[in-house]
Amino acid sequence: MCGIAGAFNLPGPPSRDLLSAMAVALAHRGPDDEGIESGSHWGLVSRRLAIIGVSDGHQPIANEDGSVRVVFNGEIYNHHALRATLEANGHRFSSASDTEVLVHLYEEHGAGLTTHLEGMFAFAVYDTRGGERLLLARDRLGQKPLFYHEGDDGGLVFASELAALLLSPRVPRAIDGVALSEYLSLGYVPAPATIFRGVKKLPPAHTVMFERNPGSSQSPVPLRYWCPSYHPDRAMTFADASHRARELIDSAVKKRLESEVPLGAFLSGGVDSTVVVGAMQGMLPDPVKTFCIGFDSGAYDERSYAQIAAARFRTEHRVKVAEPRDTSLLRRLVRHYGEPFADSSMLPTALLSEFAAQHVTVALSGDGGDEVFGGYLRYQVMALQRYIATVPLGLRRPVCDLILAALPRALERHSTLYTARRLLRVWRSRAAEGYRTFQEAFSEHTRGELVHSREKGTDGAPAEAFPSWAELLTRGTAHDFVEQFQELDLHTYLPSDILYKVDIATMAYSLEVRSPFLDHELIEFAAAVPRKFKVTLTGRKRLLKAAAGDLLPEQIRGRNKRGFGVPISAWLRHELRADAEALAAEEQAAFSGLSHETIGRLVREHLAGSHDHGYGLWALLCLKLWYDEMVST
Repeated sequence: MCGIAGAFNLPGPPSRDLLSAMAVALAHRGPDDEGIESGSHWGLVSRRLAIIGVSDGHQPIANEDGSVRVVFNGEIYNHHALRATLEANGHRFSSASDTEVLVHLYEEHGAGLTTHLEGMFAFAVYDTRGGERLLLARDRLGQKPLFYHEGDDGGLVFASELAALLLSPRVPRAIDGVALSEYLSLGYVPAPATIFRGVKKLPPAHTVMFERNPGSSQSPVPLRYWCPSYHPDRAMTFADASHRARELIDSAVKKRLESEVPLGAFLSGGVDSTVVVGAMQGMLPDPVKTFCIGFDSGAYDERSYAQIAAARFRTEHRVKVAEPRDTSLLRRLVRHYGEPFADSSMLPTALLSEFAAQHVTVALSGDGGDEVFGGYLRYQVMALQRYIATVPLGLRRPVCDLILAALPRALERHSTLYTARRLLRVWRSRAAEGYRTFQEAFSEHTRGELVHSREKGTDGAPAEAFPSWAELLTRGTAHDFVEQFQELDLHTYLPSDILYKVDIATMAYSLEVRSPFLDHELIEFAAAVPRKFKVTLTGRKRLLKAAAGDLLPEQIRGRNKRGFGVPISAWLRHELRADAEALAAEEQAAFSGLSHETIGRLVREHLAGSHDHGYGLWALLCLKLWYDEMVST
């Protein structure tokens, strides 16, 4: 696990001071080693967290004659098998590191090497054979981030985190107005865009090749190398699917246990993390070290369920309680995320990571289980939406609006009435629009009030529009109505929110997290399973609960899904009231292009208790901190 950065095709040698500064900015991702190499128009930077091949994995790593070099962030779980094949083909290795496999695999397959890899990764390969080129690649699910900027002169800079990339004077800081609007809707900026115009995220499961003095003046286009197919095997029985799912889960966990440093697991008390810990305990000779974050607020606290799982598997269990004052972490996290990011669970994830890193260097998690096996309530809602949609929109919308007007606006997030409001907002809309409301911090109307110029960057230049979710749905492989939204989450919400949150929050404390449910073979299998095995009107995660039934205590098997969030609405009315009032008191007419008047109204309504704008105000607070840290300074 590492942080990487670099430059290519510059008009002159990259500044050694710049490369060193980028390395310093990524030091938390790799405290064990630093490597910098550069030439007449290129440079490679690595900060290494040593997990495998601890004593001899210095980067950049080159092939035998030095014509191919690589910097790598991640883990390759099948590196032993790949090494054996490559050695049989005559390649010579100088280290035990999984990174070196990439060099020789690239010699064999070029940009096609990614299809042979099992793991999580972002890497850069500099190749001087028959010309000069630089390949950037990212893993199938987007567990490891990679940002880049290509200038008008073809000069490229890239990095694992935006803070390192922005050290280059070549990288602009002009805000993309459309990306800002997307952030205010979703709480994150979806790939391939970033909040900065001209700066991109390499999408998951993509590679992009840059060449020195290319024949074309056009920028290279990232190419997708993997996508699961949601075409169900109708002949599959539930019993057969359950048996195969268990085999793949056990295999995915086992692959992720290789480590030369202490290893443990996150244990929330939910189905996914309990399955992972249960599988781990059956494969390890010693008790698994498990870690949990709790809250004093009962609606958000899962400590009791985590304790049930810990007792079942006799783990070495540790618990930490999160408190409102822990939002002091926000300023540190804002710099690591590099762009506005408002998933409130970044706070407990960071606290959990800091806590776990005191005892282990690697931790397994249950991330991806909901997207793969259908764990979100919204999938059940969309299963029902299929039937509700048979009622003409012109009839159901006024009925839903009438009921919404009668319901209170200030509701606890986990209350029945709050859920009812969300369902009515879905049912009053077309499918894609309704599904998006599950993730919205602000409605389209409120975003219009907040953002002065929604279709332009804040300096007035045009910004590239994002595709609508309806358009994204048509790009998928799924035909089943509910699976269309599962597939959408797999390519949007999972990498751009969940996995980005986990990577940044964990690597801030030099902790590597591995997620068995993101094993691509498991995902391909689950995509081919009939949807009714996963989600129905009456149940979620049916297949996972059957496949891992022996690992799930009854109290955990039967509990409702609960997100890893924090009591933001209550905190903003009490412990964080001063932060909310500071938003309303902001005297600049528009920080980051926002309406001061609208922000003031939202704060007043929330503090008065007449409306619940908690998650929207949290998004604004994160945006303001980001703007102060990354733009106005």
